[in-house]
Amino acid sequence: MKKCLIEEIHFNDIPVSDLQRSLDWYHKYLGFEPGFKNDSMVVMKLQNGPVLVLNQSDSSARAVWSNEGVTRPIIGFTTNEIEQLHRELRDAGISATDIRDEGMGWFFEFVDPDGNMFSILKYNQV
Repeated sequence: MKKCLIEEIHFNDIPVSDLQRSLDWYHKYLGFEPGFKNDSMVVMKLQNGPVLVLNQSDSSARAVWSNEGVTRPIIGFTTNEIEQLHRELRDAGISATDIRDEGMGWFFEFVDPDGNMFSILKYNQV
């Protein structure tokens, strides 16, 4: 087997239509902290894991994919407080699916103001 030369996933690019609005939204509702910023992008950080790079985009393309007509997220986050996060997002008027058990854990999806979709996972306790 070939030696792996890749060390980690460092960032995920997210297209947004209004950079400042998105920076504020990701900070307020998800707790991301802004890092490096210029006129076309901002690096958003959590305590652990890869960063999200919000990129100003005039395209309608979004961070989603679909299978058999069902839109799916390409990025998932974990939490130990899935019920609280779900309630806070819905209370803020953010579109979020119901929480469901998929065997390995509890999931729901939500969308940001631009229609980028994300999944939230709380692993089942072992």
